[in-house]
Amino acid sequence: MSTNLRLALWDHITRRLNLSAQLKLILLTIANYLEPNSAHSRVTLALLSRDSNLEPQDLQPLLLGLEARDLVRKVTVHPEGGGPTIALYSLSPNLLRTVQNGH
Repeated sequence: MSTNLRLALWDHITRRLNLSAQLKLILLTIANYLEPNSAHSRVTLALLSRDSNLEPQDLQPLLLGLEARDLVRKVTVHPEGGGPTIALYSLSPNLLRTVQNGH
């Protein structure tokens, strides 16, 4: 299921979403990290930066825009044993539902 979903996401993101190339790149990067046999992906800002070749400070406003459009969800994780919190980004349930329903 994950491979088919990933392909459907790539098709939907590249052909149907009216977004800038940078925003599509972020969505495609997150989609590329879907877990096997599920629709879950949790991608750190550092990983997005590495794979998109965009600096974290440039990514943050883009991610806020994607969150505002309900295309990306951000979850903040508190590591065991303390330390700084980590922001993880995933595709929104709304986007996943849209793609899974074939729209």
